[in-house]
Amino acid sequence: MHDLLIRGGTIVDGTGKPAFTGDVAMRNGRIAAVGKDLGSATRTVDADGLLVTPAWVDVHTHYDAQVAWDEQLTPSLWHGVATVVMGNCGVGFAPAAPDRHDWLIGLMEGVEDIPGPSLAAGLPWGWQSFSEYYDVLEKMPRTLDVAGMITHGAVRAYVMGERGAKNEPATTDDIAHMAALVKEAMLAGALGFSSSRTPVHIAKDGVPVPGTFATEDELLGIVKGMRQTGRGIFEVVPAGVVGEAPGALKPEIEMMIRIARVSGCPLTFLLGQGNREPQAWREVLQMCTSAVNAGVPITPMVFARPVTILLSWQSENPFKSLPSFRSLRSLPLAEKLTALRNPELRRALLAEREGRTSRTALMYNDTFWEKTYRMGQPLNYLPSPDQSVAVIAQREGRSILEVVYDAMLEQDGRAFLMNTVAGYAEGNAKALREMITHPITALGGSDAGAHVSQIMDASMPTYMLTHWVRDTPADHPEHLPLELVVKKLTHDGARLFGLKDRGTLEPGAKADVNLIDYNNLHVNHPEVVYDLPAGMPRLMQTAKGYVATYVSGQAVQENGQDTGARPGKIVRAA
Repeated sequence: MHDLLIRGGTIVDGTGKPAFTGDVAMRNGRIAAVGKDLGSATRTVDADGLLVTPAWVDVHTHYDAQVAWDEQLTPSLWHGVATVVMGNCGVGFAPAAPDRHDWLIGLMEGVEDIPGPSLAAGLPWGWQSFSEYYDVLEKMPRTLDVAGMITHGAVRAYVMGERGAKNEPATTDDIAHMAALVKEAMLAGALGFSSSRTPVHIAKDGVPVPGTFATEDELLGIVKGMRQTGRGIFEVVPAGVVGEAPGALKPEIEMMIRIARVSGCPLTFLLGQGNREPQAWREVLQMCTSAVNAGVPITPMVFARPVTILLSWQSENPFKSLPSFRSLRSLPLAEKLTALRNPELRRALLAEREGRTSRTALMYNDTFWEKTYRMGQPLNYLPSPDQSVAVIAQREGRSILEVVYDAMLEQDGRAFLMNTVAGYAEGNAKALREMITHPITALGGSDAGAHVSQIMDASMPTYMLTHWVRDTPADHPEHLPLELVVKKLTHDGARLFGLKDRGTLEPGAKADVNLIDYNNLHVNHPEVVYDLPAGMPRLMQTAKGYVATYVSGQAVQENGQDTGARPGKIVRAA
């Protein structure tokens, strides 16, 4: 007898083959059978009219700290995710020397915008090595499966101390020691090694992530050490990834291709369309395609929608650091809005110049607002260029900041503006679609757990099904097939990171399953919640339409409600 039988659903099994109507049986945390007339079960769920898919595998998250205090791992739980991969972008918390805790917190706070007070309050520590880090995490109950990579920033600082933290050149002995630590982490279950080379990844002390300027010899030496275990992937954020360093991307990718070729190590890197070099991604895809055809294991990791910085009266905004706004920061939203609707305060904030900081300086540049739009209600991540804040201001004969001020007061002060940092340089979705559908790319970039006051892209899986599939007519040139999207969200990411036991609905696979009310699937509006340790705020985005998500055969959420089940594990690579 089966433990659970999902009967009569439309099955999209993650392999890419056409959807079909059938049943899925689960037993002992695994898929026991798929088809019809599968026998009896302790519990049967009627899935008539529902989609049945593998639960999503999110391969680009930053839950390295949240995994220690949040059993649920939200918002990923609310978007059908069963497995997350953390340790991306070269920042993490292991290995950790006892005197480096504050520094590691500052590194994560600076690079991934996770509040330092929350990290300090929520991290239990109790480890030095990567293996010990996993040992500590394994003792904690959790909802989702968590896998991870060892990170260049932590390794470099652990081996080289201040020399490593300050990006000084590594010696031959340093490289050998780092390679040995990475190899040790692989044997303890890490999926791979990650690094960051983009100048926008800066620690709280203003210093770029350790490894930003690492030589090819350093990277190759570490990766070769990792490959001595016979497995592992190298994940990297290259310089120029979104055009922040014009001309930098091509030589970076040439080096990545050399490293993958010489080491034989699978390599994946973030690739987006930058506003400064909107066609650079196309040349990179061509370079990588030629490399893949020659047997080089390299995979660009692309985005599901434009990467957006969210602005509101509750989070980031251009007035946040001004003297006249400081007394409002800690007020409840209703009281804050009452003050902001006062004409005298409005005039003062619009005129004030003192107090502008480096963090908000960009928001006083008109070009920033040429790529900034209302999110709207309902949400619109792909607005037309004539709806930018800059164009609206010109059309209405108002200043940009007047438009910004008033727009953020909409929806009872819960409205968001979004600045399209990447993926929308030409004001349309053509580049995004081409990158998503390219045969050598993988889906990533949700950044779940990170950029908690700026970016909310953890809803990426839900958006893929709603925008690209259901809400774009089948005869529209931007429409994507459901089977392709499900495969990208499940099988492809899992296999890229060496997770061969999940991502499909096939006998023997892990029983991670989504049951989806497809016609009513919906990405909810972002909001600000105060649930981080030390009472700090973060952006949150939920969804409607996930009837249930199963992890190892147990329902962890039903209709957006936590069931209390905690079947999640720390996944150690075999």
